[in-house]
Formats: sequence, C-alpha cells, structure tokens
Amino acid sequence: MSRTSFRTRLALASGSALLLAALATGCGAISSMLDGSGNGGRGGSGTDGDTASVFDLAVGDCLNEPEASDGEIYDVEIVPCADLHDYEVYHDYALDLGASWPGKADIEADAQATCAEEFETFVGVPFNESAALWYSYYSPTETSWEQGDDKIQCLVYEASDDEGASLVEVEGTLEGSKR
Repeated sequence: MSRTSFRTRLALASGSALLLAALATGCGAISSMLDGSGNGGRGGSGTDGDTASVFDLAVGDCLNEPEASDGEIYDVEIVPCADLHDYEVYHDYALDLGASWPGKADIEADAQATCAEEFETFVGVPFNESAALWYSYYSPTETSWEQGDDKIQCLVYEASDDEGASLVEVEGTLEGSKR
C-alpha cells in the first residue's frame, strides 16, 4: 500500500479564494520555531534516519522530504523536531466519504478544506494570512482505500517562494508560531 501526497496553498484574488494545488511526488511535514523545543508526537523520540511507514505517522511527528516511488510515498524518515526537518504532522483524521472509493477529487476537496481549517488551529493564523507557511497532506490511493485506508495526514512546512515549492528546513515546532 502507498499514499499520495499533495502540496497546496490558498490565495485570495478578486475577493474570492482560489485554490492553487500542485501534485508533489513527495511530501512530509514541517516545523518552525515556537520555542525551538518542538517534540514529535512520539515525544521527539525519532533519531536521525529512523524510517517508518507513512501509515504510522502521528500528529507531532517531524520528518524530512521522502522519496517517492511512482509518485507515491511508502516510507518516511522521522527526526526529532528539535533537529532540522522539512515537515511536521499537525492533524490527521479519517475521511467520512462512504465505503466505496469516492474518487480523487472528493478526497482532495475534503483534505484541502480540513487541512486549511486545522492549519489555523495549529499555527494560530488563518492559512491565507500566513506569509511563509504552507500545508501538504498525505491521502489514500484507490488501492490503499480498498484495503481500508481512509486517513488524511495534514503536514505544515515552510517555503521560500510564493508557490510553496522551495522547502526551508526548520527547527522546533510551528505549533502556535502565528507565522
């Protein structure tokens, strides 16, 4: 089984929200600095090079950009949040879209809405007001859905460009950073 990954950014234009989404071949989570002591959901117990299944990620885990195989993610490198890392898992939830494969578009719409909403809860500012922070998410593939995977994992990260494509490594957690 594998998961797909998306990076997305919400922008306002002409008074209406435009969703700018780009399929990424690998994503993860980010973190930045609140007080520099961010720990992963496992108490920051990850050590450099700890590899875990993407299905085992938990809220608070920090990780580096994973390698994608055929555009899908299988394993990720979990690191202590106090160390430099690319992403931080800030929210996860089970989709409530029925038992049958709902289709990629419905999954994307649900994930984008929920991750944007939870971004504000985690970071402390609405997503469309954040200058440097972006979100990404891992979502089920049709194959993983058929095997019971209905989980979305929302990931926050920092980028140095206006499209969220140039990752910036951070230390600590972005929780409550209001950036």
